[in-house]
Amino acid sequence: MKNKIRHLLFLSVILFSVASCIDDKGNYDYTEIEDAIVEIQEVKENGGKISRDRYAELSFNPEIQYQAGSSVDDYNFEWSLYTQQSQKDDDDAYIPKKIIGDKPQLSYKLIDEPDKYYVVLKVTHKETGSCTDYRFELNVNSMAGWLIYDEVAGGDGDFQIIRDREIVPELSSIQTGIVRNYFSTANGGKKLQGGKFLGRRNMNNRYDHLYLFKEDGMYKMKAGTYEVITEDYSTLFSTQPAKNAPMALYYPSPMYGQVEVFVNNNEMYTIRWNMLGQEDKYTTPIGAFGTAYKVNPFIAPVPVTGNTVRAVLYNDISNARGQFITINSSGAAGFPRTPDGKFNTGAINMNESMQLKLEYLGQGRDGITCALFKDELNAGKFSLYTADFRDVSKPLALEIYDLGDLQDIDDAKYFTFGTRGDVLFYATTSKVYSYVFDGAVTELLSTPGEEIVSMKLYTHSANEDYSGRMLFVATYDGSVGKVYKIKFNELNGQLDGEIEEYTGFGRIIDMMNKE
Repeated sequence: MKNKIRHLLFLSVILFSVASCIDDKGNYDYTEIEDAIVEIQEVKENGGKISRDRYAELSFNPEIQYQAGSSVDDYNFEWSLYTQQSQKDDDDAYIPKKIIGDKPQLSYKLIDEPDKYYVVLKVTHKETGSCTDYRFELNVNSMAGWLIYDEVAGGDGDFQIIRDREIVPELSSIQTGIVRNYFSTANGGKKLQGGKFLGRRNMNNRYDHLYLFKEDGMYKMKAGTYEVITEDYSTLFSTQPAKNAPMALYYPSPMYGQVEVFVNNNEMYTIRWNMLGQEDKYTTPIGAFGTAYKVNPFIAPVPVTGNTVRAVLYNDISNARGQFITINSSGAAGFPRTPDGKFNTGAINMNESMQLKLEYLGQGRDGITCALFKDELNAGKFSLYTADFRDVSKPLALEIYDLGDLQDIDDAKYFTFGTRGDVLFYATTSKVYSYVFDGAVTELLSTPGEEIVSMKLYTHSANEDYSGRMLFVATYDGSVGKVYKIKFNELNGQLDGEIEEYTGFGRIIDMMNKE
């Protein structure tokens, strides 16, 4: 009796485990059926979850233990892929699983959009119908890394992406390296033309866009896939501007508020994303009495939370005195004045004996605003002004630094500021320097025979180890482009480790971190 009970229990288990894999032919004279045993080492080591980048090759050679007396020829194989959340097509029908292989080994190019998927390998015995379903989770990632837009001699441009664990912390070892020509891969071989600067909007899944702006136009892409959405610049505006001339774009992380700032033709536009029903279009430029305010082509972020300033701009185009302009959390412009401070943020040129012209504007330590000026009445002498606009009601003019004696500063073409310390980085065509405010100058890099063509600071919303602690410098020797990754001490601006080099690019036009 006990043996009969055990036999019935065993049959119940078998029926439950293979119910989806064996056709019921009305024969209930069951015998014990052994299923094949499947194991993939990478899946096992990662707890049943793996990740790959889009367009990567998904390749596996699983270890399979077949039934006694059976071999690979006795089985059918099916690899399938489906999303973890059910999705419907345009006809409101659920999207079925996608068959991606019919052999024991898998080699499949991941053309599927970034998402979370299940991968299933079904191993079915041809004669008995016994079946093993081996399932694991697959995260198909958007291509993150240090994004480079470069052009070859003929003018064709593309995206190259540098990836390592300092740039993208969550990468596995097989995901590191340089991904070449990613734009053309994502767009059927199409190339870019005439790019000027990169930009990013990351509002939500619907409004997650990557931009390459041109002198009078743009490429607007899906940030997750890099696929072009449109090249029609007019789609950015509900009221068309008098001239198409994109100059700067800033959209902060949602944790710092949802106000987007854009400069076109020296006029500033905002989108307040936290307003109900807000569309992804700029209306009219900010101004008064029908006249738009003019601004220089720079936006200094102010990444702080609360009801405060989101970004800072500057105007010495229509205002000879020069004034800082702030954008608050409502997307409105402010004109802070500090007449009793070390300088007046509403009138940098306090009298006719001063003629400071803005050379560069950027974010400094902890959201401080830093502005580099050239004195046109004093042989272009450089000076640095710092101000704190984080509190809307209490603008502060902080310090003025005389930079006239800094090594090679008169030849500098590229600038950026540290965001974790009071450091200015500046580059000539062949050298890079760091300057601690009111302190020492350090030469970080010399590139004889290579022209420096770009310099950018690495920032990342979640990478505390390296955000604000790495500098990327691009060079060109007339035929080949190169990128240097420089790690530095955020407080003194000095080198912190070996400089790394990446080569094999065209002439690099712009760079940014793509999260």
